[in-house]
Amino acid sequence: MNPMTRRMCTVSLTTLGLLAAFAGAQVTGTKPAADPAKKQAQPVKELTGHEGHNHGPEGHNTGTLRPLNVNPNGQAAPTGPTANSVLLFKETTVSTGTILDTDPVDVNFEFMNTGGEDLEITLIKPSCGCTVPDMSQKVYAPGEKGTMKVTFDPSGKNGPISRNITIYTNSSAKPVHTIILHSYVNPVVITEPRILAFDLTQKGQGATKDINVYGRFEDFKISRATTQDIDTFGIEIIDGGKVEKNGEDMWLQIIRVSILESAKPDSHRTEITVRTNEPHKELFSLSVVGRVIGDLELTPVRMTMGRLVVGDEFEREVTLRSKSGDAFEVKSVNSVNVVLDAQYTATPVDPEKRNEWTITVKGTVIHPAQRFNAQLNVLTDVADEETLTVQMYGQLQPKAP
Repeated sequence: MNPMTRRMCTVSLTTLGLLAAFAGAQVTGTKPAADPAKKQAQPVKELTGHEGHNHGPEGHNTGTLRPLNVNPNGQAAPTGPTANSVLLFKETTVSTGTILDTDPVDVNFEFMNTGGEDLEITLIKPSCGCTVPDMSQKVYAPGEKGTMKVTFDPSGKNGPISRNITIYTNSSAKPVHTIILHSYVNPVVITEPRILAFDLTQKGQGATKDINVYGRFEDFKISRATTQDIDTFGIEIIDGGKVEKNGEDMWLQIIRVSILESAKPDSHRTEITVRTNEPHKELFSLSVVGRVIGDLELTPVRMTMGRLVVGDEFEREVTLRSKSGDAFEVKSVNSVNVVLDAQYTATPVDPEKRNEWTITVKGTVIHPAQRFNAQLNVLTDVADEETLTVQMYGQLQPKAP
């Protein structure tokens, strides 16, 4: 056997022995000794995640890099690729199974360096701040095993959840690995819907809709549900008793929300504060939106500004008309915001009939804002419709240099 063939056989047998050891089999031979010089910590960066979107449909912020080891001069020392270090995970996908959304859970990912040289983990990057990896050791000798503990925070989650963690190493053979954590999260309290939206409600008629709140544990109760807009909305709590939901026994509480007959025409929005006897969900809020219409009709009820940058000029219009055809006056139009330098005008379409008006907003963007949301106020002389509002939406950005 020539020297090159002998060397290839030796490397293959060594690799097979390491893989067998990771799988739990007994193998003979001597574990390569770690070189103390190689075990010195190299500049390693770990990405610590944190919350950024509506895991909502959920969008995610992957966090910031921080150096774990630096040279005495404060600069990160370079690390070179090593072809003979190989990271091998026992399982690349681990599941927590079905859990409640009350407490974080820990999951362990076991791995081994199956290469012939030291393996260094240089970066750990979770896909979401709800998933936090923990590794104190970053350098592993040939044949050395390790465990990455991952803590998953299920609060605010519901149903099947998957989170990725990307691991970067100094191996040129396979420098990047992805491991996946699966979980099925059962909330201790379920609300349907989370946002209650009323249809258009005619002035003087009122409307009623329900929010169902399910508790997972026996004798779940809502002790109180309140809103600050008592002139528009009424709230009643109804005990729905024990019910079956998704094949499980749960306890139902119904929050019955009413738009009062006395509610004035306008767009209305409120937050309902809910207090329960569930220790893990004692206090939370729900959103309610609705629009009461009278004789005056705004078109559109929402003004979209679009994408603008500082310095852009704009002009938008809305129409206000009387459905009965009666004449009325627009006394003034205004909006309070720091983003726009604007002029607001109201002009009758027919100066003689005066039963339809064009409201114009014209101006310039003077201040950057990631999201713009302001309210346009229209004041009239119509009883119970003295103030009508139009929501203005947009995405504003600083002007490029």
